Amino acid sequence: MSLLSKVVLGYIFAFFIFLQPLMVNAEDAPPIPLSLKETIEDTLKNNVSIAVQKYNSKISEQSIYEEEADFDMTLDFDVSVGEETGQSASAFANPAKSRNQNYNWDFSISQKFVTGGDYELSFDNNRNRTNSTVAGLNPQYSTEMNLTLTQPLLKDFGIDNNKSDIYIAKNNQKISDYEFMDSVIDIITNAENTYWDLVFSIEDLKVKKKSLERAQDLEKQVKAQVEVGTMAPLEILQAQSEVASRDELLLSAQDTILDNEDSLKNILNYSFDTKQGQSRLRPTEDPAFDPGTEGTLVEALQEALNQRPDLLGKKKELDNRNIEVKYNENQTYPTLDLVSSLGLNGISGEAINITSGSFQGTSKFGGGYGNSLSDLGSGKYHLWEFGLNFSYPIGNRAAKSQLVAKKLEVAQLLLDIKDLEKTIAVEVREAYRQIKTDIKRVHASRLARKLAEEKLSAEEKKFEVGLSTSFNVLEFQEDLAEQQSNEIKAIIDYKKSKNRLRQVKAQTLRDNNIELSESDKT
Repeated sequence: MSLLSKVVLGYIFAFFIFLQPLMVNAEDAPPIPLSLKETIEDTLKNNVSIAVQKYNSKISEQSIYEEEADFDMTLDFDVSVGEETGQSASAFANPAKSRNQNYNWDFSISQKFVTGGDYELSFDNNRNRTNSTVAGLNPQYSTEMNLTLTQPLLKDFGIDNNKSDIYIAKNNQKISDYEFMDSVIDIITNAENTYWDLVFSIEDLKVKKKSLERAQDLEKQVKAQVEVGTMAPLEILQAQSEVASRDELLLSAQDTILDNEDSLKNILNYSFDTKQGQSRLRPTEDPAFDPGTEGTLVEALQEALNQRPDLLGKKKELDNRNIEVKYNENQTYPTLDLVSSLGLNGISGEAINITSGSFQGTSKFGGGYGNSLSDLGSGKYHLWEFGLNFSYPIGNRAAKSQLVAKKLEVAQLLLDIKDLEKTIAVEVREAYRQIKTDIKRVHASRLARKLAEEKLSAEEKKFEVGLSTSFNVLEFQEDLAEQQSNEIKAIIDYKKSKNRLRQVKAQTLRDNNIELSESDKT
């Protein structure tokens, strides 16, 4: 082997030695301890559904800016150069072929008022050069400044009417926030329930392990008694069969744990190709049983009606419909607009001495562009106009039909709200009733587990003195394992029922000290 080959093989060997600590099997990695609080925090931080829902509120916020832009100031600036050549019909035209060069530079500012009116302030400038021999100023500078005001007095009058789209956009953002809150509550509730499912599957595995150990211990006792001839060999088959059956249940329980871990990792958005996603999860919370913290049914119903995001969202929709009704009522009025305008002007240019027959004269407004501006600023040359514009379509059927349609939408939405309130009441009553049932289940399962322990203990004592069979003992062992699982299941169901009651009352965020700030939504 050449020296180069040895060096290459050495580098490859060193590379694999370096990677070896990183290639640890997921089963060998230490489990990740996970509290319920950490589960909720990671869900809020990592869950994809929450991340997607966050964008809706931000999109709705942009709609507000879009509607507010209706009242933004608009600045226009136009510059143009042009030339016109044509025939002149005047008998006094000289020459007959006219030619005019125009340079224009115009400024204007316009804006809509929240009262419905609008204004435009324009400043127009023109420089004209002509080939006419009778032009008194050539080139001529013309300047005009005009202010035009229009204010509706009936239709389209009022701040609320003209800001209705802004109010609706803000309500829509609030609706989006309620939808986001509702989504977060559902996702957190699902995360909590999955967490408790994992806790149950782990605790249930402990029960099945203990049950297998009992069967294995009994198998040893039976085998010892068969060897000394105090028990028939058939008893060994019974014990061995039960050990195999319980071993199968143990494998199934282990698989359930893995399924629940994957479900929780999916909610937490742990990537399965990372060390975090491949590690085992170990919940640190105990399934505590704390009855009496659910309050009264009357309190639960009142909290739900005051806090449910879906109901609050419906009420915001009702606000929108009422805003639209008010706006459409205004649209049935006649159009009566107050219009006014005020203008200033000035002209100047190079004064040309004109001789026509016995007449000879020069324009009094000679001078440069600055003279035109001075004349405009002096206020001597002005115009004003004031008036009213009235318009009303005979019958006005379009506006009236739109108003009726909006009122019908309000009536329809009121029925929807009443129906949702009834649904909420049913959900709260069911959730509250389920908690009471689960409390009774926990007490009943605890009593059943205690009795099963006593029965097994008594049967084992009888078996030791030859007054019972292995079949009876195994049967009582199964009964105890079942009652132990039932007790844990009842407690877990109670915890999940409390989650459900918090969910239907929209109390999940408050009970977990979660406040959705603007940064959470955007």
